[in-house]
Amino acid sequence: GVWGTVCDDYWDINDATVVCRQLGYNGTIRASTNAVFGQGTGPIWMDNVFCNGSESSLDRCPFNGWGINYCGHYQDAGVVCQNYTQPVAPIRLVGGSTPNSGRVEVQFYSGVWGTVCDDYWDINDATVVCRQLGYNGTIRASTN
Repeated sequence: GVWGTVCDDYWDINDATVVCRQLGYNGTIRASTNAVFGQGTGPIWMDNVFCNGSESSLDRCPFNGWGINYCGHYQDAGVVCQNYTQPVAPIRLVGGSTPNSGRVEVQFYSGVWGTVCDDYWDINDATVVCRQLGYNGTIRASTN
């Protein structure tokens, strides 16, 4: 295959979202135009791309057709992608006889520590806590 570029005519955040998803990112910061990352070389494969943002890949979006364009490389499109991660609440074990045992406490966004209710608490929950604290195993999940 021959690599080429995408023209920035009608290029927007919906198009960038599809590209970022196709590349394995779960977030899109911006769609860039005017060859902001430098001018490419070779063919300009796509022009007038009109994604709605839900497509699985860029070639699933409507466009002029492969190689049909009215552009120069000074109009190459680009994207800025990002992987968003869920913030992890600080967690600790308190009141145990060893550092690797104790009551589970989490720190709320205001900096206040609180406990976790044991309703439906099981070994799966305890395993997540132990993993978050850097342990590679869980022996038991204790409840009242």
